[in-house]
Amino acid sequence: MRDLLLAVSLGDRDAFQTLYARTSPRFYGIALRLLRHSDRATVALKTAYLAIWNEALALRASLDGASPGAEGGPAGRQAAEALEELIGDPLCWMVAHVRRTALDLAREQPSDDGSVFEPFVVEDPADDPLASEERSRELLELLGCLGHLSEERRRMVLLAYYDGWTRDALSIYFDAPVHGINTWLRRSVGEIDAFMQ
Repeated sequence: MRDLLLAVSLGDRDAFQTLYARTSPRFYGIALRLLRHSDRATVALKTAYLAIWNEALALRASLDGASPGAEGGPAGRQAAEALEELIGDPLCWMVAHVRRTALDLAREQPSDDGSVFEPFVVEDPADDPLASEERSRELLELLGCLGHLSEERRRMVLLAYYDGWTRDALSIYFDAPVHGINTWLRRSVGEIDAFMQ
């Protein structure tokens, strides 16, 4: 994904087509889940990919010191590292574009029933237990159990159950099928449960 995005930053339309072909089905699913209408999801997807194209081209100025080079070569690694410093994980960066675009569109255009979509309005927000300085015995025990998982599975559990990521978003982030994500989460929760007993 990183190499494709580096090529797109040079204006390579073929690389952008390949990037689109690899990511658009799942990104469309994210937009559709947020907007609940296929035509609006299509508009959000087109807008997001236009933003991805334009921002990738804008990244070129920051990457000029690091040539894309051959994949795996020193110049290619240097460019990949520079890109990662600028945007982090390329897939997450693109998912953020799609999600932000879909949410903006949802807020701008009322749905069929006339209501405006507000996904983050909570009447009684709960305190964030991890941000609090005081932690219960149960929370400390749970954090200890999370420490027994591999870093990837721990990150997956936290993204799913703490940050509220959908299985589709996790599937894109971890580059794995949704059923695999479900299996890993189920096994991880089982391991946590076993550690807590």
